[in-house]
Amino acid sequence: TDAERQRSIEEARNLNGVNPLVAGGSGLVAFGGSYALWTATSFFADLFASNPVETDFYTAARLSGVFRNIIIGLFSLASGFFGVIGLGLVLLGGRVAIGVLTGELDPTPIRKRRDQEAEMPNVMDLMLNKKPGRRGGRKKGKSDDNPFGL
Repeated sequence: TDAERQRSIEEARNLNGVNPLVAGGSGLVAFGGSYALWTATSFFADLFASNPVETDFYTAARLSGVFRNIIIGLFSLASGFFGVIGLGLVLLGGRVAIGVLTGELDPTPIRKRRDQEAEMPNVMDLMLNKKPGRRGGRKKGKSDDNPFGL
């Protein structure tokens, strides 16, 4: 329903319980990963430029070019992802720090009650069609209309 959707959006916007040091530190670690991947991209580009494949076999020459483009492309793409994630985490840490300093946010972790925790099913049992309550009967409080046996 619309009310449930609006409530879940408000819960997602709630930044209480986010530690600004953890968010900012994680952002700095992601920036470090981005720098390392960009350095590796530059290293591989220099390596490939200084060691060209010299062969008369057309297919090998073309495949070596494709391989080089794949390596350079994947490393630079990963570097960009890490950089954007690092930027987002650093900005999140800054926003939460401002909220904590102004008294708007509380950085203490939010504890959930035991009855609110989700029970994760065993995926292998789901794939093999093993129902969890088969030997000992159904668990109390569980209905039989669930096709997955959860």
